[in-house]
Amino acid sequence: MSDINSSMKTQPTVPHPAAEAGLNEWRRIITALDWDKLPDLLAENVGYHNPASFETFYGKDALITILRAVFNVFEDFTYLRHFSSEIGCVLEFSAKVGDEMLFGVDLIEFDEHGNITDLMVMIRPADVVQTLATEAGKRLAASQTAKE
Repeated sequence: MSDINSSMKTQPTVPHPAAEAGLNEWRRIITALDWDKLPDLLAENVGYHNPASFETFYGKDALITILRAVFNVFEDFTYLRHFSSEIGCVLEFSAKVGDEMLFGVDLIEFDEHGNITDLMVMIRPADVVQTLATEAGKRLAASQTAKE
């Protein structure tokens, strides 16, 4: 019987140059909260997988609106480390929501032009995810009311 672990060799990989450039721009945008430049980095129909539900959101506007709301809740957001493949990366982060600490990962895929095609965010612990979802939801609702 073959050992399943022996067939799953880990090979060090680096993102293709456009993905590496996209990753660097993503980190710059998130660090600077430069939401005006984010559309240039996103593929038209970018997918966003929300940590609080199974629903996937599509499109630049949806992702930017959600990220603005979430980053209005986050405090002390910091990327800790990252892991790469040829087409994407995993970025580990920490942040605070009120007095509570959370840890999470961004799983990001890039196309051949360095644009983000898919972003999945996973966060723990669950109670802080719920608090984040509630607070971000309030901000989204307030921004929708302000637009009307």
